[in-house]
Amino acid sequence: MTDRYSLAAAGLAKNVSRHYISTKTRCNVCGQRTPFVCLDGNEPLIRRCIWCRSTPKYRALVHVIESWSGIPLRRLIQTRKVYELSTTSPIHRLNRGHKNYTCSAYFSDQSFGQQLPNGAWNEDLQQLTFADGSFDLVISSETMEHVRRPWVAFAEIARVLRPGGAHCFTIPYRDDRTTTSRVDTSGEENVYLAPKVYHQDPHNPEDSLLYTDFGYDLPDILRRYGFETETHRVWNESADIRDDARPMAVFISLKR
Repeated sequence: MTDRYSLAAAGLAKNVSRHYISTKTRCNVCGQRTPFVCLDGNEPLIRRCIWCRSTPKYRALVHVIESWSGIPLRRLIQTRKVYELSTTSPIHRLNRGHKNYTCSAYFSDQSFGQQLPNGAWNEDLQQLTFADGSFDLVISSETMEHVRRPWVAFAEIARVLRPGGAHCFTIPYRDDRTTTSRVDTSGEENVYLAPKVYHQDPHNPEDSLLYTDFGYDLPDILRRYGFETETHRVWNESADIRDDARPMAVFISLKR
């Protein structure tokens, strides 16, 4: 591993005696043997790899991607074009700078379609600036619920994917409800249908407004946009993948 990961691991290891630690095993994101360490006593089941800092969600994402592709993600990126909607994920930390890896952030107060100093792109998912069929795989985690018009964004992801490509993602999801809009976005101004909910965004909290509650009908809705969507429920104790006492839900949408 690079020096920055060694330093990060050392920083985490200094305090492991006062945090919950799972059995030492192997992280399926970075491939390193590691304990999975909880750094927040309020969220005891969010345990991170001490090397790449992956959470159970990202380990589940990588598990599903590798099941779909049949090869490790690090080998997939050697030959396929991958686009991730994050600049803070463990996948980003391990692959940034690779010629086949593209990532983007969302800064509403800056121009879209511009490359940022860190090499990422500033992109509005409702109007991506990439050409049709640019990517073989798109990855996102806890992103689509914050898009003002998520179905426009899903259609844009389908556009930039090559035929046979996939969008692998996690979202806040419940299988006991139908998908519901929390905000009426049919006009230029938001009309709030439910109390405002924000998730953490250190740059601009307004960019983390929750627009949509996703439910069991999501695969049927995405079929309208050219996707066949599978729901994977991942429970893998060897890589410490689980959501509380339940399997982790990961979606993979295949472009027809």
